[in-house]
Amino acid sequence: MHGIVHKTLETYVVDRTDEETWERVVDRADLEPRLYLQVSHYDDREIDAVLETLTELAPQDRRTIERGFGRTLAPELLSTFNAHIRTDRDVLELLANLEQTVREIDTATEKASLPDISSRPDGNEVTVTYDTHRETTYCGLAHGVLEGLLTAFDADGTVTEQACGREDEGEDDVDACRFLVTVEDEE
Repeated sequence: MHGIVHKTLETYVVDRTDEETWERVVDRADLEPRLYLQVSHYDDREIDAVLETLTELAPQDRRTIERGFGRTLAPELLSTFNAHIRTDRDVLELLANLEQTVREIDTATEKASLPDISSRPDGNEVTVTYDTHRETTYCGLAHGVLEGLLTAFDADGTVTEQACGREDEGEDDVDACRFLVTVEDEE
């Protein structure tokens, strides 16, 4: 996984608690303390171990923690990959073109291992499908990232989860998470 995810998770925990708590989480997760660099790549199991440990220590469930973390991650992703994001677009245009943007980032980023993203715009709504090859789906994280994009663009709107494939048995697209992003008209 891209280092921006690991670094931002550390920041997310420290901002809500303190350095000492982060160190305790890392220790309890049985990870070696390290300095996460945004441009490096790290094992997904480290993210999973930290999220599991946070779930054990916090009153929130893992999905809620992932979602809050995703809201924090969104502006970091926008900043890190700004060369691939047209700044003259509004959030609906960004979401409508998300598939192409993710593909460009995947092509330009060495060792990238990005999920498959598709989007289907319809007026002031965009259906976003997130399909990962990873063992963990991170639907909560994807939900939070979409909410964080709305915030980063100062857009009023909602993100509604329509499906989380690995939890919703019987879905056609079993491994995919699907969200409906609705942006309120600015008048």
